[in-house]
Amino acid sequence: MAVLALALVGTALSLSSPKSASGAANPAGSVAPTPDYINLCAPAGVDTSVTCLRLTLAAVDRARGREGIGPMRLPSDFAQLSVPEQLFVAINLERVDRGLTPFVGLSAALDQSDQRGADHAELPPSPGHAYRSSELEWIGEVANGLDADYQWMYYDGPGSGLPDCSSKQRSGCWADRRIVLGSFGAGRDLVMGAALDPTGASSPGYPAGPSLAATLAIARDATGPFAYTWAQALSAMRAGTLAPLAKIPANESDTGVLDPAHNVNPDPNYFETCAPSGIDSSVNCVRAVLAAINHAHSLEGVMSMVLPTDFSRLTVPEQLFVAINLERVDRGLAPFVGLTAALDRNAQRGADTANDPPDAGPAYLLVDDEWAGGSANGLDAVYGWMYDDGFNSGNLDCLHRGAAGCWGHRHGILDNFGSGSDLVMGTALNATGDTNTGDVGGTSMAATLAVAAKPGPLLYTWAEALASIPAGATDPSG
Repeated sequence: MAVLALALVGTALSLSSPKSASGAANPAGSVAPTPDYINLCAPAGVDTSVTCLRLTLAAVDRARGREGIGPMRLPSDFAQLSVPEQLFVAINLERVDRGLTPFVGLSAALDQSDQRGADHAELPPSPGHAYRSSELEWIGEVANGLDADYQWMYYDGPGSGLPDCSSKQRSGCWADRRIVLGSFGAGRDLVMGAALDPTGASSPGYPAGPSLAATLAIARDATGPFAYTWAQALSAMRAGTLAPLAKIPANESDTGVLDPAHNVNPDPNYFETCAPSGIDSSVNCVRAVLAAINHAHSLEGVMSMVLPTDFSRLTVPEQLFVAINLERVDRGLAPFVGLTAALDRNAQRGADTANDPPDAGPAYLLVDDEWAGGSANGLDAVYGWMYDDGFNSGNLDCLHRGAAGCWGHRHGILDNFGSGSDLVMGTALNATGDTNTGDVGGTSMAATLAVAAKPGPLLYTWAEALASIPAGATDPSG
């Protein structure tokens, strides 16, 4: 798997100082996140998954610990909050944990003003005379509200790469942190606004990233109505808090899906139904593999897989695409939007050489590659990757218990690719391409799963597959 970390850059209207206006000291330099959540969360787009947030929280807690500040106590439902609500909660916790007054709520009026900033990837407009004082914030290519908090609070100084914070120029160092920890006074007139445009930001490497704008202000008169309040957040915290995650456990994917305790023998044993060699996309074979997959699903408490009614008539590469997507969406993960010619060619190189496809190149922000030999059809290959990928399986990277490659194919399929139109795939078949000892001449199938900066035209799409999946259907024959 190859990952390209994105540089997240915030902009604010302020000047730097050794301390914020409230007296809180700035770190000596930017604090690189540990754990490195930026390379563990989705490579692009919004990511409010529990795993990503818990990893980010662990990095926040470590950075706070360097300042003698205790762990951040986020509400257990933090992942269900909108990104603006997440930002509001995180900023308030940074303040109250340092003895500063929290903002009372997210003002609907300020939220509306901030939306203009988010939509145009710039600081929001000044809120006007209804506010005695205000500070404006913007950040692009941010995964969630907690990520924005980390960037502003702990990665906003020397070493951050910010254009106005270098060895020669320090005017922009800790500008965002100064705002978050600003001395807004005390009382119920402290209000905040925040808004997100999921595709509003643009950068050379990613032309449509998230754009987040915020306003921190002191209101002159009435402060409502509020879209979300600090009282609501405090109530949620009393009900439970989110636990930080120092690293992704070896026995789960980075989307938090646990591995099976052991390889799952197919039930029914579809090897007795399908042809012993070569391609077999017959209705009986596909039905048998589907039944085995749904047995494996039941062991994990996952909903039954429902195939398109024309699954047996799809090409094997199309079958691979559909089956991989179904394993994801049945667990609540985003699907890949379609197959591209470039990634199909990449996958074909893997199928032709009986190996994982080669590196797809710099045009992709995240890539996972899969290969399977001897599978009867696309559904059979996915069964092996998902349920027969541990010790004592055909996984050549899992030759002993606890090896790093155990369940590696499954982890790749269930990887955190984020969501949206940038998730694309390539799949391929060489019907006699397996060259491994004892399997020469057998089927060889490969897949490349990727996040593309510029996806390009799609050959076969998830929308086409969905159109052939009637509610409750389990018959692949059509």
